[in-house]
Amino acid sequence: MKFTVSDLVRAARRDNNTKRPYLLVNPAQGKHISVEPHTALSVFGALGEQVRQAIPDGQAVLVIAFAETATAIGAAIAAALPGTVYFMQTTRENVPDTDYLYFSETHSHATEQRLCTRGLDEVLPKVQHIVFAEDEVTTGNTILHLIDALRARYDLAHITFGVASLLNGMTPESWEVYQNKGIWTRYLLATDNAKLSETAARFPADGDRFAVQSVHGLQAEHAQVPGLVDPRCVCAAETYYSACGALARKVVQLIPEDAARVLVLGTEECMYPGLIAGCVLERVGHDVRFHATTRSPILTDAHPDYPLHARYELRSLYDADRVTYLYNLDAYDHVCIVTDAQNPDKGLDTLLATLERTGNRSVTVLEWR
Repeated sequence: MKFTVSDLVRAARRDNNTKRPYLLVNPAQGKHISVEPHTALSVFGALGEQVRQAIPDGQAVLVIAFAETATAIGAAIAAALPGTVYFMQTTRENVPDTDYLYFSETHSHATEQRLCTRGLDEVLPKVQHIVFAEDEVTTGNTILHLIDALRARYDLAHITFGVASLLNGMTPESWEVYQNKGIWTRYLLATDNAKLSETAARFPADGDRFAVQSVHGLQAEHAQVPGLVDPRCVCAAETYYSACGALARKVVQLIPEDAARVLVLGTEECMYPGLIAGCVLERVGHDVRFHATTRSPILTDAHPDYPLHARYELRSLYDADRVTYLYNLDAYDHVCIVTDAQNPDKGLDTLLATLERTGNRSVTVLEWR
């Protein structure tokens, strides 16, 4: 599959980030902009096919996806690979019963990243390849920081490293560093990030921005579904994919049959389960869109060529003291929130209030436990 800039790239302005003032918003990713679930998974699958071709048959792989924007990308890549495949994601959340490797993502709005170590001692001797999954790579420094952290703790002499991203904007200098270190790359589209930064800067950022609101009158349906597989710690990719499929079948049972237009809404790092659920809902006849709450503060603009027009400020379902955001919300016949937050109540009120503000009246909250 061939992709163009119009398929995969919109330039936006970050809010209060002097290290990197622009952000690449991908209309097919299902993070900041709603997307048909099958479209997002088709794009991720095309990247997964490139990774499959890069790895010799019969060799075991660990896919590590970067939170929060690439968690679903990495899960889809892992699902596309044959043989022995493990999957995990980095995280900014607190995970019980594990130590962490710490590394930095210096250009981000939240610079501290962590990789949970539980299970890695058993898995790393079994794999020949580690593939890092990202939405976009610019310098590649974040990945190098994680490789350094892994090598400081584990014997990785038998492992090769690869990077798979939807977009790649690396400079010749960055390419040279990767080549010298023997790190291979696969991507769907090369980008000229200097030009995209200039494009974003032309917009005055005069779009709508709405502050946190928690008072609402929605009577949401609530369901707690057992069987959570948390990829913040390493797991077998097949186990995670099967668990997401079981969750999706439960989602189908909870959605009114007469709901023509449905929004499936993920929460921060929890994206892939909602995407799988959205695909199953599409197959049974619903018109579905998917996107997710995010930590990323992005400026909005009213111009139709700018990707984000309205920003809604929320409290996180994972930590009510943390601000998160939703962008470009519409009204749907039904909204299904799919979350792995274990105590979401305080943040959930702000999300429900925002959904009500944008004309949504029928909502299901599915908590994966």
